[in-house]
Amino acid sequence: MAVVATKNPSGLKLRLSAGKDPETDKLIVKSRTYGNVNPSASNDALYEVGEVIFNLMDSTKFSLLEVSRVDNTVLSA
Repeated sequence: MAVVATKNPSGLKLRLSAGKDPETDKLIVKSRTYGNVNPSASNDALYEVGEVIFNLMDSTKFSLLEVSRVDNTVLSA
């Protein structure tokens, strides 16, 4: 029996540093996820969009740690 893979809209996730906790000295990490990304979008295009979104944020509060692509594929028989 062949398995069919159906690509659903992907997501774009930004991981941000919000500084360090003064009590524990651990990094405070926040994330923002944006949905309904076209699954055929290139990785370069997604990274550029992630940087543009980050540049719209308050850069005095956050620094960009990571831009991730979140793919969602449903497998069925």
